[in-house]
Amino acid sequence: MGFVNLSEKTISAKLVYYGVGLGGKTTSLKVVHGLMCPRDEVKLVSINTEQDATLLFDFLPIDLGLIDGFKIRIQGFTVPGQDKYVTMRRYVLQGADAVVLVVDSQRSRIEENLRSIEDLKRNLAANGLDFDKLPLVFQYNKRDLDDLVPEDELDRLCNPRGAPSFSTIATEGVGVLDAFLESVGLMVDQKVRQYGLGRGEIDPAELAEEAKTRIRSITDELADEARRAGREETENAGGLVHLTVSDEVGQETLADYEAKLEGPELGEELLPAGEAAADLIATDDDLDAIEYLEDRVDEGAASPDLDLFDEELDFDSEGMLDADELELVEDEDLALAPAAGRGEEETADSAALEAIGETNELLGQAINSNIEMAGLYAELAEYKQLLEKKNRELVEVIQLITHDLKRPLTVFKTVVGLLGKGHLGPLNERQGEAVHNATESVSYMEDLLLDILEASRLDYDGVQLEFAEVDMTQLVGDILRKLKYQIDESQVRVRVEPLPCIRADGDALTKVLMNLIGNAVSYHNPKAQQPWIRVEHQETEEEWVFEVSDNGLGIPEESLSSIWQKFERGANTREITGTGLGLYIVKQIVLGHGGEIQVQSKVGEGTCFTIRLPKVPVLAKHSPLA
Repeated sequence: MGFVNLSEKTISAKLVYYGVGLGGKTTSLKVVHGLMCPRDEVKLVSINTEQDATLLFDFLPIDLGLIDGFKIRIQGFTVPGQDKYVTMRRYVLQGADAVVLVVDSQRSRIEENLRSIEDLKRNLAANGLDFDKLPLVFQYNKRDLDDLVPEDELDRLCNPRGAPSFSTIATEGVGVLDAFLESVGLMVDQKVRQYGLGRGEIDPAELAEEAKTRIRSITDELADEARRAGREETENAGGLVHLTVSDEVGQETLADYEAKLEGPELGEELLPAGEAAADLIATDDDLDAIEYLEDRVDEGAASPDLDLFDEELDFDSEGMLDADELELVEDEDLALAPAAGRGEEETADSAALEAIGETNELLGQAINSNIEMAGLYAELAEYKQLLEKKNRELVEVIQLITHDLKRPLTVFKTVVGLLGKGHLGPLNERQGEAVHNATESVSYMEDLLLDILEASRLDYDGVQLEFAEVDMTQLVGDILRKLKYQIDESQVRVRVEPLPCIRADGDALTKVLMNLIGNAVSYHNPKAQQPWIRVEHQETEEEWVFEVSDNGLGIPEESLSSIWQKFERGANTREITGTGLGLYIVKQIVLGHGGEIQVQSKVGEGTCFTIRLPKVPVLAKHSPLA
């Protein structure tokens, strides 16, 4: 059953989509995922099999509200429908809280559907679950095709217990959400009763209806948002996260057992130590080995007085033998008078069959491990969602604080400016120096606030760019005019080669080059005979290459990789004011253009920043946690 996390006060419920292969289970799950997560913020996880796939997505972002202080979350699975995956279906059903049984409505598949229902009953029983009591919903799928079985006949054949049923066309999303909501309602009702939530003051049925209404409201809102953004309602923007279970057999398969029986190593283990459990699934290549063992029994390899099996062996199309169906029974007289010459063969046969059972047990462990791994991925995805939410809240706080700080800072800057210009009375030399220092501090604070605001926007919203034709020569000229005071004061000589017109975001590149040229001015080497800065470019077939170089202080080698991070600066620049955010912003803007930026530097000799921009810029995708 679903588990309770007391520390986080959550109750997790498990919903399994079950049915024949290619009947619409996976499509139904994808529809639900698309409706609940149209932006693909929660990934589907796939445990691949040979021809089918077992899918699961992590905890759905559905807020069912707090019940007695506990939050209920849902985890959805599908099972592979082919006959050969009986073991995987059994393991996926462990702890199921509800099942959506997807029935293929075509008359040609009615027998397969009935076998699937019987298979479900057996596998539920093997997991200690009761088919007649477990919350169950039927999906009569593919109702858009020909040669359909009428719904009342499907009810009579498949649904004698009268469970809720829905007519669906999973490929079009028709009816899938209704079936999902019904299963959620049944699970919520069950959980409230099972754990005694609400201390008897809550009607489980009313709460179930409330949960269904809330989910439908969520999907309607997301669908409206998707339509406004021009997306299809069930679009899955991302794709699957894959976890693979191999269908291949390891080096030692059942086909090798015949050689084992003939060989001298009868006392050794039939399965090598450390063999990967996921690689021990019998395939078609092993049918000869299975048939060989059956023939040995039929030909009298065992004594007529020994019933080797208490019922006929049931091998599936892939040679998978269920160890739970084997039961060796020994005739009492056999122990006294074993058939002559048969003892060794019987021992070998029994050892081989025992090895098959061990193989299935190892397979089960492998499947369970993969399901647990997918569950851990689910928890990780949930924490990622929580982190994104906290990140947005932090960005909003930063923007609010920055906005509130700018107002008094502007007033302070104005007053200091009036003092410095003598409009509030004459200043002596000491007072003038103090006002000058205050002016620089205000400018630094203003730059810091602007950089923090810009960095926070980049963190969450990514780089928002509008590409147009940009005259790079004019752009750099405008930057030099704005930096004229600092350039003259530092006595730096700036040389700008003729630059091309390119397609880019002019405002964004202004921030990039303002930062790089401004840093070159601020970090010029006062010991250099003539400080200089050069801005030049090269052209290749597919990109523009711009270089901003100088003969300034240089960046220590140990700092070259860290300078792109927020609040990081070169180890030799501590005495020079700076926010440590500029190069972070520069890199994000360049990456946003689909380009890259590199740096080469040597302390005492200078630095060269190289920017590569594609001639046809492509706005890079952004992740809030990138």
